[in-house]
Amino acid sequence: MLLAPLISHLNSHAMPTVFGLSGYSGAGTVASTNSEGEPISLPKVSPESLRGGVKPYSLTDHIHEREAEFHLSSLLSTNAMGMKVAFVPSVGTWFSGILTTASVPLNGRFTARQIGELFEKKYEGERLVRFSKSVPELRDVEGKHGWVCGGFQVHSDGERVVVVGGLDNLLKGAATQCLQVCSFFCR
Repeated sequence: MLLAPLISHLNSHAMPTVFGLSGYSGAGTVASTNSEGEPISLPKVSPESLRGGVKPYSLTDHIHEREAEFHLSSLLSTNAMGMKVAFVPSVGTWFSGILTTASVPLNGRFTARQIGELFEKKYEGERLVRFSKSVPELRDVEGKHGWVCGGFQVHSDGERVVVVGGLDNLLKGAATQCLQVCSFFCR
């Protein structure tokens, strides 16, 4: 969702880079058993194992990287090469919530206002999308349904934008995200 509004304005010679920072619930679970021998799921990562820091993982070829490339490629013209995205995920010490920052090379000069207008036009009428003039923070997404996007900043040369998006992966998790993405891509 951070890249779709910019798809026709991407620099074809440079790859967008997306850095995702999620709470430890986003790292998944592992199967285990409790003291009675019953099956349970435990987080792959815990706050204790992070010791107050963050942990990058799956630095290349993450499944979300391939998913994003596939879906974004469907938005390109049929003559275009497939879309490439660099996705770098990390996990932090909080439980839920994901903040994602995209650094996107553009094929021309833009202002932050123009970029914001592209996003507003693309997601017009989307009830689960909110915009913020400031950079979204964890408190803007924790415990809230939907996706927030904002902090549109353009490099001084006008040819690279940085934008931040966030969601609560447990409230607006896979099921809600699936419905939203399907409604967006199936228009």
